[in-house]
Parts: sequence; structure tokens; C-alpha cells
Amino acid sequence: MPTTAPTFEIIEYAPEYHDDFRRLNHEWITRYFELEPADHLTLGDPQTHLLDPGGFILLARAEGKIVGSGALLHNPADHSWKLAKMAVTSQMQGRGIGFGLCQAILDRARTMGVKRVELVSNHILLPALHVYRKLGFREIPLGTVMYKRGTIRMAVDL
Repeated sequence: MPTTAPTFEIIEYAPEYHDDFRRLNHEWITRYFELEPADHLTLGDPQTHLLDPGGFILLARAEGKIVGSGALLHNPADHSWKLAKMAVTSQMQGRGIGFGLCQAILDRARTMGVKRVELVSNHILLPALHVYRKLGFREIPLGTVMYKRGTIRMAVDL
């Protein structure tokens, strides 16, 4: 008998979800890499480092629990937008949650008039790279990145 993936909903970040946001990102980062100073800043105070500059965070909720997160960061200095802090708890991976979150973030970015979104990832994160490519992201020159774990830069024009 085929199993059905649990349904999930995309919700807006609110301060009461801060611990979930931090937990999800801490979980995936420490599984593959190590937390870096920029992670501590962003995860410790998303209001100041993500929301106040004009970005937003979306969360995925399934079975009453927060199981995924993703953010769109705005850099007012160069007017760039970056997809970041994408995370889906390991027990819920492979069910379309990451794709749904990314799609919702890109849809919101389009409504905001954002023309291009970039991201930095790592070549070992094959499922994530597959999702990004499926959503139209293409590899661009890496350039300077703020995370040691960053080995690939991608962009999508909206």
C-alpha cells in the first residue's frame, strides 16, 4: 500500500518560532559542517539580521510541528537578495517540504518586485542542489563568500 506524505503548510515567522528556527538550522549545519560566527549572529537574532533589513522568514508546519525554515535576506548596501537558512528536519526530508518552502519564498520575492535571488551552498548537499536547480537556479561564479562551507553560488532571475 503506498504511503502518503504528510501535508504541510507554509506560515510566516513570528518571535514564538525563534527556537524552532534556530533548532532546524543548527541541526543541519552541525550534521555536515560547523557553526560559524555569522550563523551565531543570524540564528541568535533573526529580527536584527534578517527581518529588519527587509527580508523575511517562512516556516513549514506539519503534524503541528515546525519542520522547515527558509529566509530571504536583503542586503541594502548592494540591493541584493539571498535565499538562506533553508532547513528541513531530517525526519521530514524527501517529502517536498524544502521545494515548497523555496517556491513560496521565490513567489513572495516576485510579488515584492525582486528581480534576482542568489544563494550559496555546498557541493555535498545534493538534494538541496537538486531542489534549487528544479526551481531554476543556475551556477554562477563563486566569488567571495562569508561561510567556509560555501563552495557553490547559484542565482535565479525572477
